[in-house]
Amino acid sequence: MWPKIIVLSILLPFLNGQLYFPDEKSGGYVQMQKEGPSEPILPTNLTELRGTTLYEQFVDKIISTGILKLTVAMEKALTAASPNNYESIVFAPVNIAGALALVLLGSNGKTFDEISTIMGLATGVDIHNKSQLVHEQFGRLLEKLQITSGFDIGRQVNIANAVFVQNNYPIRQIYKNTAEMVYRSEVLNVDFETNPKSAEQIINAWVSERTKGKITQILNETPDSSTKVILASAMYFKAEWERPFFDGSTKRRPFYTNGRGAKSDVMVEMMSNGGLFPYYKDRDLNCEIIGFPYKGNQTTMYVVIPTNSDKTKLKELEDKLDYKQVERLVANVKYTGAIVIFPKMRIDTTIDLKKSLKNLGVRSLFSPAEANLALLSPGKGAPGTNPVIGNSIQNPISVNTTGNDVIIFNRNGEVVNCTQIFNPKSNVSTCEQVVTDSSTPQKVVYKKFGNKVGRRIDGEITPRIAETLDNVRQYLNQQSNAERFENPGLYADNVIHKVYMDITESGTEAAASTSISLSRDGGRVTVRADVPFLFFIMHEETKTMLFWGSVNTPTPNFK
Repeated sequence: MWPKIIVLSILLPFLNGQLYFPDEKSGGYVQMQKEGPSEPILPTNLTELRGTTLYEQFVDKIISTGILKLTVAMEKALTAASPNNYESIVFAPVNIAGALALVLLGSNGKTFDEISTIMGLATGVDIHNKSQLVHEQFGRLLEKLQITSGFDIGRQVNIANAVFVQNNYPIRQIYKNTAEMVYRSEVLNVDFETNPKSAEQIINAWVSERTKGKITQILNETPDSSTKVILASAMYFKAEWERPFFDGSTKRRPFYTNGRGAKSDVMVEMMSNGGLFPYYKDRDLNCEIIGFPYKGNQTTMYVVIPTNSDKTKLKELEDKLDYKQVERLVANVKYTGAIVIFPKMRIDTTIDLKKSLKNLGVRSLFSPAEANLALLSPGKGAPGTNPVIGNSIQNPISVNTTGNDVIIFNRNGEVVNCTQIFNPKSNVSTCEQVVTDSSTPQKVVYKKFGNKVGRRIDGEITPRIAETLDNVRQYLNQQSNAERFENPGLYADNVIHKVYMDITESGTEAAASTSISLSRDGGRVTVRADVPFLFFIMHEETKTMLFWGSVNTPTPNFK
């Protein structure tokens, strides 16, 4: 039996804001009171998110555009794969891309080509020879998304990755090092072979911890004993609205799945708000778009509603959309006075992405005979070491200097112990090392104090471990050409993506210091999301797509 890997992708957006909606009988007059300035604070330019060179900025653009392309393509594929084309769909593109990046990291040959293509990396960048740059910048992008998405309320986005490996199954050290340093992934050993139930419990416990207990289970059944690797990507998102919505006016209203001209057979809890929001009406696509910024104005939920929407018109709009049109819609929004009604929603769904990924061209990954994950593992019975000699980083050593085991290696990859190398006339070590027991690789200097050795951090450095992956790939390709290469036989059995989304009116920001009065006159717009709509959540500076949803009937709903 061929050894299997399972790819898991977990999403948890928890949208925590307050929405106040006026009663339609009130004549449409809204008084909104809000702490802070009446005019929205526009996002500042976060240049630190961008690469330091023009080429790195170019790669940043390729990555974010690739995620957007993946978003639109995945939405169409999920709709096509659904037995009911009018089902609501919600997924997290950046989360899926993170899981695919872990696979790309370990892939070669046809599998490498297919995944780099679906991620939009096949053109514009020399991915075969410079994959280290792409991985480093994608890892940096994920980290920056977590740090800068919500300035004054702490982190809104928490992304976690893990690689669960069968006990004693060889994983290349270079893959492990890169997954840990670039993607901050955890590489954990479990026993699929003799105790798969325990492995299931360990993985579900990891998911529960990383999603703050909101998702307690990603594996609904015990993995097969032939499973060798499970790649998991979890994402937790919690945010408050920049312009808070207020309690007190949420009420059950009709939702018109078949359009407002047809009778509604379902009720949903609708919330309301009024104020200045990013808004644009597009005549070419015959739709309107409105944005709800989150605190810090770095992340926005955009809602797109077709004119006279129903489930058929929404599907027609989705069929027309491509990534350039999504970019155009966002680029054209302007802050406009608006009265809004929007449904309170809770979505809990699990999607197997295997069929959709195959429809998008990722086929070899799921074939035992064709999958090539040779950079993840050399195969059963082989040592998990890097076959490339020279500039490659060899297996690092562990040195206990402060009571904790830390991984240490020097800049040129030689395995040395700097705690033992001192100039006879100096108490400072003359050799240079890098330590990876912190969030960022750092240069370390050792100094003697009597018979003890102290360690001092001497500045952060940029990790370049992924650089050797290209050398490994070239080496394996040479072996393949010489017919000396044996495929390790790892393949993906399925790709599981779990979504939990909660949009509520909970929250307490309603202090009054400034008020805005809006009425239904010619200078204001009314946006009613009581018909089918799509929405997406985007990080503004990087234009990275965090979430995408297509809603035909919100949940929960009531008859």
